[in-house]
Amino acid sequence: MSRSSSMFERLRAKPRQWLLVRPPATPDRPWQWMHYAAQQAQSSGAWPPPAAYLELPGALIIPALDCSHFCLPAPPGLKRHEWPQLFEEYAQQPAEELLVSCLSRESGQLELLVMRRQQVQQWLAECAALGVQISHGWAELQLLPQPEPGHAVGWQREQLLCLKAHSRQWLVWPRVFGERLPQAWRELPAEPLEGDWPSRLACLDQLPSVLEDARPLRTRERRAPVMSGVQRRLLLGCGLLAACWGVVYLVQTLHQLDAWKAQVKAVAGPSNNLQQARMALTRLQNQETDWRVRQQQIVALEQALSTWLQQQPGWSVSSNQLDGRFWRLGLRGNGPRPAPAEWQAMALAAGAQLSAEPQGGAADLQLSFDLGEQP
Repeated sequence: MSRSSSMFERLRAKPRQWLLVRPPATPDRPWQWMHYAAQQAQSSGAWPPPAAYLELPGALIIPALDCSHFCLPAPPGLKRHEWPQLFEEYAQQPAEELLVSCLSRESGQLELLVMRRQQVQQWLAECAALGVQISHGWAELQLLPQPEPGHAVGWQREQLLCLKAHSRQWLVWPRVFGERLPQAWRELPAEPLEGDWPSRLACLDQLPSVLEDARPLRTRERRAPVMSGVQRRLLLGCGLLAACWGVVYLVQTLHQLDAWKAQVKAVAGPSNNLQQARMALTRLQNQETDWRVRQQQIVALEQALSTWLQQQPGWSVSSNQLDGRFWRLGLRGNGPRPAPAEWQAMALAAGAQLSAEPQGGAADLQLSFDLGEQP
């Protein structure tokens, strides 16, 4: 009886308190910290925090510009250790250098967060040197609360705007790209959040950690040697429920076959045989893959351009146009003008080509990046 009551006490326990730590945006700045409790930021500031907070479980917060967010179809039989191979070609680096974490798996799709493994391990080492025991990690946009259907939440801090329409739709928009957001985001009413940390937070205890593969976990060192009679009966009951659910799911699946066939026909169009349907689906998948590649190229170019603009405060973006293959940018300002070879290096790092030499007046630059032909 006492064992059961203790279990229910744990279920009714208050949400955990956390010490959230975030790496600095530049090496000359200090780390940032926040004390989290009951979905609220209790206090925050630059390092160091009060000594009592160092006793709380620590969570590393991955900056929005240091990770990439994807929703991809899950190929049949794909193993967990094979996730980084999905991004090896896009990231232009070996799969073992990538740290890939699954945020959710739904409707045959994987929601994945991609980071640089070496960078994350360096942050973990710095946290240990600061005296913080890291047990979890989350991306910055995971901290944003879930918006109402048809709405978004927008977190503005310094020169970065983070938007979330739902758990699988994120946008990170540096202000150097201008005030005009993509069309789909401009149509969504957004709840504004301000501050170095979001003024309203998600329930962290319900979020998946992104550090499961960053280093060995220490939570499985002890296991009960035997099961009690009550535990055996509970396990048997769970097994029977799982079997019943499997039968129900199989019956529902059989009833859904006609609906699935109709859905395939609606997506791929009418076909006379399986081979034609397979070719149509392959064509659609190739188009989706090409769009993902172009998105990855744009992200790489945006990050390189953002880095250059931070180093050249006299320059800003005056125009921004993407027609599917060419990304054309206009820059206005003064200061040192980089050689065309530097722009070409940025383009090659993103898998693109500088299609024309920089042109314009004494205070303007016109750049055109060729993303390549669609297959």
